[in-house]
Amino acid sequence: MKRSPALVVSVLALVAGTAVAANAAGTPHSGPAAAPPRHALSADAAWCAQQGGKAETRVPYYTGTGEKITPLGGARDMCLFTAGDGSQIMIAADTLAADKPTLAALAYVRKPSGPSSPGNPSIAYCQGINGTAMFGNKPTDGGGWGPKNETDPSKAISACMFADGSVIDAWGLKYHEGGVIRGADLTKKFRAAIPGA
Repeated sequence: MKRSPALVVSVLALVAGTAVAANAAGTPHSGPAAAPPRHALSADAAWCAQQGGKAETRVPYYTGTGEKITPLGGARDMCLFTAGDGSQIMIAADTLAADKPTLAALAYVRKPSGPSSPGNPSIAYCQGINGTAMFGNKPTDGGGWGPKNETDPSKAISACMFADGSVIDAWGLKYHEGGVIRGADLTKKFRAAIPGA
């Protein structure tokens, strides 16, 4: 069947006009000009970004020993700060943006002394100030928070969780207690006024 050039141009004009009209009316279409939907940041993630951090949804993983990594239920918006030297600190976005002081914020700012340990000093410090970073009751029961669909156990960041649900990077907390800033100094980045800051 032979088509006339005028018919082809008319059909193309009709298709283009329909797509433009649908776009103007707010109706999504599948053409290349369609922009992907943008999701608004949560208030906690927006506070993270205002402070210079990067908000990421992270999930908990059980790592145990060896190379096995098992995703666990739940997810949480975390705020990641990275320094020019490549060091990082992670804190739960809702911990950073809380209107009132949290136990994690108090631990970071006040730097309470904690026990030293021949094993993992960040876990020992977290436990010594009444937090937990453990995923079981044996020293080999490891875990942490990582990006969704992570397969590398080393990407799961160990975090210290306190009784009020606040969460902060266990190594970042331990280093800060020793006077070393990793990623960023969070002292003035908390939304709440932290006593002792």
